Amino acid sequence: MMRGARAQALYASVRASSGGVVTNLENATGLYKAELEGKMRGEDIFDHHAFLRAPTGTEESPCVVESTMEYRVVGSPDPDDDSIIHWGRLEEGAPPMKIGSEWFVHKRVPGGGHH
Repeated sequence: MMRGARAQALYASVRASSGGVVTNLENATGLYKAELEGKMRGEDIFDHHAFLRAPTGTEESPCVVESTMEYRVVGSPDPDDDSIIHWGRLEEGAPPMKIGSEWFVHKRVPGGGHH
């Protein structure tokens, strides 16, 4: 929570409409504004490591891989040596498949189309 409070203190100041200086948050647009607003909530919107906290796929509860195509190629790192990637091709309608040390299943979703 300290992070959120600190971010609020950083971005809170007198509004420009009252004759003060324009703050970063007031002047921000697009992704930069979303990043600042996320920091105020104590979130990192560019959290690139969220997948590391995801549950591991098991045979009873495999990781569901969505795709607009009838198949999807999936890579899974070796649990003993993460420089080794095990690859597999998940087919639509096929049972769960073990790739590396994890289980995956393909789920077709609508969309896609031609480029």
